[in-house]
Amino acid sequence: LNIGEDQPSFAPYHAFGPDKGTQTCPVCKYGRYHGILYFVGNNPDWTAIKSWLQFLEKESEKREQYLKVYFVLGNDKDYNKMERQQQLEKSGNELQLKNTALTFVPSFSDKKTEAYLNKINSNVENTFIIYKHRTIADKYINLKPTPENFTMLSRALDKTQGAYFNLPEPNHE
Repeated sequence: LNIGEDQPSFAPYHAFGPDKGTQTCPVCKYGRYHGILYFVGNNPDWTAIKSWLQFLEKESEKREQYLKVYFVLGNDKDYNKMERQQQLEKSGNELQLKNTALTFVPSFSDKKTEAYLNKINSNVENTFIIYKHRTIADKYINLKPTPENFTMLSRALDKTQGAYFNLPEPNHE
């Protein structure tokens, strides 16, 4: 999917974080402000993943309710739901995450969770999607966890914030 397109709804399994034990749709529940979907497919580099999660957790703390972060693991190699759940819970506890959700889907082509709607390539190292108001504001593929990339992602959030970002959502009748 491209910048400017709607970020699709999908229902990943939440292994760790505020919606643990549910299949809450990140975009549906938290679509008002910024969201980051950090997708990793069939080639997870856990050292890089942990670096990214620590950075994203700090960004989430700094931006408070204006940023929700979701890690979405879609590795279909040797997929076992219970093992995946335990693996992500362990990582979340190890990293002492408070704001970042660790989620998973059986694969990025999965129909049941509607993960296929995201059109994520499971063979790239990672895909970052920044959305705002349920619309894709920015997208990056194969980012390494370097200080330069951390700065770039942080600036992308600043740049796409908008003048009326902190106003409450209008009531609908």
